[in-house]
Amino acid sequence: MDVLRVALPLMISTGTFSLVLFADRTLLLWYQDGSHMSAAMAGGNLYWTLVCMPIGIASMTGAIVAQFVGSGKERHVGRFLWQSIWFAFAMIPLFVAIAFAAPWMFRISGQPDELIGAESTYMRILMIGAVGSVIETGLSGFFSGTQRTRIIMWASVGTGLINVMFDVWFIFGGLGVPAMGIAGAAWASVIAFWFKAVIYGAILLGPTFDSRYRIRRGCRFDRKLLTKLMYFGTPAGLQYLTEAGIFTLIVLQIGQLGDIPLRATTMAINFNMVAFIPLIGVSIAASVLVGHHLTSTGVAGAVIATRSALAIGFAYSTFWAILYVFAPDLLLSFYRLGQSDADTIEAIAIARTLLKFVAVYVFFDFVQLILAGALRGAGDTWFVLGSVIVASFTSIIIGMIGADFFTRHFEISVLYWWWGIITLWVWLLAIVMVARYRGGRWQAMRMVS
Repeated sequence: MDVLRVALPLMISTGTFSLVLFADRTLLLWYQDGSHMSAAMAGGNLYWTLVCMPIGIASMTGAIVAQFVGSGKERHVGRFLWQSIWFAFAMIPLFVAIAFAAPWMFRISGQPDELIGAESTYMRILMIGAVGSVIETGLSGFFSGTQRTRIIMWASVGTGLINVMFDVWFIFGGLGVPAMGIAGAAWASVIAFWFKAVIYGAILLGPTFDSRYRIRRGCRFDRKLLTKLMYFGTPAGLQYLTEAGIFTLIVLQIGQLGDIPLRATTMAINFNMVAFIPLIGVSIAASVLVGHHLTSTGVAGAVIATRSALAIGFAYSTFWAILYVFAPDLLLSFYRLGQSDADTIEAIAIARTLLKFVAVYVFFDFVQLILAGALRGAGDTWFVLGSVIVASFTSIIIGMIGADFFTRHFEISVLYWWWGIITLWVWLLAIVMVARYRGGRWQAMRMVS
């Protein structure tokens, strides 16, 4: 199966990233009483919110490269990839400004005073790796767009192992390095971001791809190709920004309830990420295969690829939904290792209920994710952006307006109310993506003329 051949390495690749996130936060829980884990959750979410737009723009390289290849214009690929690198370096002033403003942003968001220092430290260090993250995202588009996804898989596995190794070393200390806690977790991530960027760059500059795709000869600025990247990538970046911003806003609302609700949310989200992030690999596969088929074999191949991706997503999501409902204690037992304090036990009890929310929306999540990928692969990026904005702001407005009324008159806890809003948000996204995909306008779209 064409989709599984492309998607499986990408699932392993993105799954490695989710496991690294899980390891980061779990190790921080073992390092301290849990406040560092909560701070990493809030700090990491805000970091992603502030850098996800440039990363989202760079992520469109895969779909555009796929259309270049499908239309027989491989000679443009090298120069196009260089535009994502120039774009990444242009983001340096923005990333520096964000690092300086970190404490202020956490303070105005109403975070507890005892968490602001750790959250700011974590985010400021992560910003050092932000340029590397944008570069590796752009360069990975070559390997996904040309369906060489095993290279992405092995690079991600190697990077993940390095990240976890440095996590253990830097968080707990040893071999002459002092225990750094949350700062150590951030430095481990920075090393991983740049390591993957260097690996991709070294492979691309080698003789294997240089002659066919003109990688070295493409090393110059090209306004037309940069404009293409910005035109199709900006909606993807704004989509990432909208989704991350709304999710971070919800997490910050939960953070105002105190450390235990935020800790429970972090526990549940960690396992949600283990299920969700590998599906990003399936979404990327749907995107590049739809783009390739539309410029080579036609619409029928694109439809088959999308349906196959949905089948993979359904099977994978069903597995995790069963675990969330019938084996939550097995999953959450990881958080009991080395921790027996009353706060951790209380947070685990709350997280057990939160996993049921995840089980409710996980099926809608894979549908919206894969169909959005298919639509982006065709070039329907502006509609995907518009639908995400409408669904996201509808959900957050309902959340803000209804929180006081429903929690007061129906005795719903504020924590569960906001998790209900997350569920509503995912449902709305799925409904809109299904409607657009079935409408069929994407079938006539192309990003490469």
